Amino acid sequence: MNLMWFRNDLRVDDNPALFQATADPETPTIAVYLYCNEQWEMHGVGKNQQALINQAIKNLRYSLNQLNISLLILDSQCFKSVPATLKKLTRLLGIEKVFFNMQYPVNERARDKAVVELLQPDVECLRFAGDSLLEPWKVVNGQGEGYKVFSAFARNLYQQLEQSPLLVCDTPKVQSEGYSINNILERIQSLSVMSDLPEISITADKLPEISEKAAQKQLQQFCHERIQDYDKQRDFPEISGTSGLSSALAVGSISAKYCFVHAKNSTDFVSPDAVKKWLNELVWRDFYRAVMWHFPHVCKNQAFLAVDNQIQWSQNQLLLKQWESGETGIPIVDAAMKQLVTTGWMHNRLRMVVASYLSKNLWLDWRLGESFFAQHLFDYDFASNNGGWQWSASVGTDAVPYFRVFNPQSQQKRFDPEARFIKKWIPQLSRKEGKLIHQFETKPLDGYPQPQVDLKASRQLAIEAFKQAKAIDSAS
Repeated sequence: MNLMWFRNDLRVDDNPALFQATADPETPTIAVYLYCNEQWEMHGVGKNQQALINQAIKNLRYSLNQLNISLLILDSQCFKSVPATLKKLTRLLGIEKVFFNMQYPVNERARDKAVVELLQPDVECLRFAGDSLLEPWKVVNGQGEGYKVFSAFARNLYQQLEQSPLLVCDTPKVQSEGYSINNILERIQSLSVMSDLPEISITADKLPEISEKAAQKQLQQFCHERIQDYDKQRDFPEISGTSGLSSALAVGSISAKYCFVHAKNSTDFVSPDAVKKWLNELVWRDFYRAVMWHFPHVCKNQAFLAVDNQIQWSQNQLLLKQWESGETGIPIVDAAMKQLVTTGWMHNRLRMVVASYLSKNLWLDWRLGESFFAQHLFDYDFASNNGGWQWSASVGTDAVPYFRVFNPQSQQKRFDPEARFIKKWIPQLSRKEGKLIHQFETKPLDGYPQPQVDLKASRQLAIEAFKQAKAIDSAS
């Protein structure tokens, strides 16, 4: 009997491990998900994504039932108990092979290594790559090292894809011989089986729809209706110009490879240049996964660049709370933060704006912002979130130069010229003209907070502080 171990790949389409586990019609397959809620807390995963994962697990159970595959959900609490749990499960059920898709963060790698060492040679462990376009160890420079610059990484990846185009795995065939779930439960009574998932109260207004079918339909609509204008519209938060697939990608109800292949195929009726702008977003996703793989210290609350150790970041709780609640006095920042807290999502352009503002203008530790995003985002993805925050704070790989600081005022004038997005999320500004809202620094807005800091002065202070930190780092 084969065992399919699900993790952040909660889907049946383009799931390499599941496809291979079910390839032999003579060998039955059962599936397991190890519920590690304590690990979520240790990793700072917020209630919004926890609830979304629960929904994805329920969707997966239904999809597997259609394939005549039973899904067991075992309460494993944390990664440390996973190897022993799987050892006991494989022994009780007579499992010969365990199939799973690899995860790249350092704790997940350590968990998987412990599992393989404990199970083999009695149980064969077969690992696959289902969370990236290409495996991180395949996209390396001439010295076999990981890339530190996105453009070089992307160039290598695209060259490889030209030589060997991506292929997605088919949906597994319905299994001819399924095991009764009751029969299975009788054999594993000593394990902590969860019949129901716990109810988790979200902080956002509602859960997004991330079922496999919904995500695939959303991708198809995006490719037919909006990808042509993606490059022109993606930076305007009031326009629905993005795919909206980030939450489904985060929990694995759709794969990056599936998205890449289907979007690339849309070049039959859409400009290839327009499509590539969106494909690059998936390549960025791969890039940050590769950074985790080759430079695992970024998984340990450390910045990629050592200069971070020389920076005395502020921990000012008042400034932080004002930022978190959208009361900074900077309209575009406040509107973005209110969107995040209310919906569990934030437009990508605004993620860069609010991250730059927190780390450069408020001089607050970027880790505080990273953690807050993790607590609220439905689409929380450690690699992308961590990479994005380090990029904005100028301490990450391929980071924005420290002397380039986003100006929130110019950002809102450029990407929300009529302040429609701002008015939507800040009711007290809804009756004011956009032109007046953009003058918030020089003309106070009635009923709206004064800016926390002077944008020009705080920018200059940040640049000077970075200069000093880089000088100390270079001398050490």
